Amino acid sequence: MTNRRMLGTLLMASLAMVFGTPALPQAYPARAVTIVVPFPAGGSPDVLTRIIAEKVSANWGVPVVVEARPGAGGSIGAAHVARSPADGYTLLLATLSHVTNPGLTAGKSTWHPADDFSGIVELVNAPVVALVPASLPVRTLKEFVEYAKQRPGQLNYLMPGVGTSMHLNTEMLRLSSGIELQPIAYKGVPPGMPDLLTGRLAFAMSPMSVARGHVASGSLRALAVASPTRVKDLPDVPTFAEAGFPDAQVVSWYALVAPSKTPAAVRQRLNEEFTKALADPGLRDRLAQAGAMISDRSTPEQVDTMLKQQTVRWEQALKKIKIDKE
Repeated sequence: MTNRRMLGTLLMASLAMVFGTPALPQAYPARAVTIVVPFPAGGSPDVLTRIIAEKVSANWGVPVVVEARPGAGGSIGAAHVARSPADGYTLLLATLSHVTNPGLTAGKSTWHPADDFSGIVELVNAPVVALVPASLPVRTLKEFVEYAKQRPGQLNYLMPGVGTSMHLNTEMLRLSSGIELQPIAYKGVPPGMPDLLTGRLAFAMSPMSVARGHVASGSLRALAVASPTRVKDLPDVPTFAEAGFPDAQVVSWYALVAPSKTPAAVRQRLNEEFTKALADPGLRDRLAQAGAMISDRSTPEQVDTMLKQQTVRWEQALKKIKIDKE
């Protein structure tokens, strides 16, 4: 009887291992994997995703297709992926707008940033830098804040689009420091650069790819970077946290997510392939040239946690910023 009980126990344990743990579908991947980029083709999210997808496809031997589905600040593409089968074949490039859009659209969103998606891997961070004209008599972010406090409402800043990381970074600086700045709207950062260079604008948050040359020439001064760590191109420029304004730091991140209920084994397989690609020195160099840094949050669980934390942060922050909702 004792032997029979032992055999029975071993049999039950084996069955639990077989049926209790989600298994990777034998045929996965049986066809191309599509990454939906919810922004126009040719923009930074699209370009960076294609660089990474090209490497993953070459390593994996599986076509990784990048499909642009722009509209509504990223909501159209996100809604499409949220409704797609949770089988690992339709993924979403999620950016900061993924967690801010619901708070900017007056309850019109049909999906939830965390509940309707499961994490795969955070790909890169795209640091942005706080800039002032070289003619402005400030050299640190604290000096700029003091300068602005002495001129409430008199200084203009470059606003490249409602809800962009550059817009939200400036608004969070305004909230955390108590300064008053006037937004001047442009269709992106580059169109506003001439006004920043001439001093009509006193402040701007800019992608590294746009700021790099102007800072090197001395025509613009970098005060801080919105990045988890200092960036290679500007090693002497502190992060917002180091400059004394941690609550103002808005990191622009790019993560890969899938529809919720995508099997854990499929998510892990995808994670392994993308993590392998991101470890390639050549790919890292290409991404660095495009102004992107490889992220440290590498597991599906870390992305899930990040999405939840970011959703809560922006639900609270957007109420304080009081942006007019669409």
